[in-house]
Amino acid sequence: MMAFWTALLVKAVATALIVVIASVAAEAAGPFWGGLIISLPIAAGPAYVMLSLQHDAAFIAASALGSFAANAATFVLLTVIALLAPRYPRYVVIGGGLSAWLLSVLAIRAMDFSLGGAALLNLVMIVLALGLTRRAARAPAFARGALRRRWFELPLRAALVGLVVASVVTASHALGPDVTGMASVFPVAFTSFAFLVLPRLGGAAAAAVMAGAVRAMPGFALSLLALHLAAELLGAWWALLAMLATSLLWSAGMLAWRKARVHAAAAVSGPGASNCRNSPIQGS
Repeated sequence: MMAFWTALLVKAVATALIVVIASVAAEAAGPFWGGLIISLPIAAGPAYVMLSLQHDAAFIAASALGSFAANAATFVLLTVIALLAPRYPRYVVIGGGLSAWLLSVLAIRAMDFSLGGAALLNLVMIVLALGLTRRAARAPAFARGALRRRWFELPLRAALVGLVVASVVTASHALGPDVTGMASVFPVAFTSFAFLVLPRLGGAAAAAVMAGAVRAMPGFALSLLALHLAAELLGAWWALLAMLATSLLWSAGMLAWRKARVHAAAAVSGPGASNCRNSPIQGS
């Protein structure tokens, strides 16, 4: 028993450090890179690694389906934060986003979506989120390297992530695969990021990061789909590699698409378009 809790503590701390490093990089890199970084499976991925140490491939596959369905609620959260952030104080933005996410997850849970239904739901939410956050994605870039952190911010962020991951893994036997999967995609990275950067970067910049995340999150949805499909076919560990590879391939595609847009803009606008290369939200 002691070995289990020690391993759980080590994995939770490691997961928290990964999220902290990624979100700090997101803060410094601008909206496009910020959205791309915090949309990677930096919390759900390690959570599934820990779950794979305790459960068989069938449990992982069922949990991944629950995560895939619940992922549609993350698009709701990102959209709500992107729309509220430029106009309202932090507590309204975070409270509104989390309330919208929770209501969405409860609705998804009540409907008991199949794989086809979950895929259709994600597609619909992606299209709606892209349309509703289009204006936020065009927000001016925020200044890089100008962030001053108070001493407690990074430990607080690490504690939040570690608590979520440890709680999900510990309670997975009681929750069952569906609820475990939904809990595994609790948007701790997005909410902690928004909570800490809103007062320092401003609402427009935070909204731009969330809009960028909307454009990166289809890759996360596809990675959950890959995990679900591959878990029983290939085994949990190969499925986890497929999950990571799918997410990285989507990110690489986004980077290639952004580079192509920058080159196209430069070709059309001439030398004056060179400034686009310095904008972190260009192509987001």
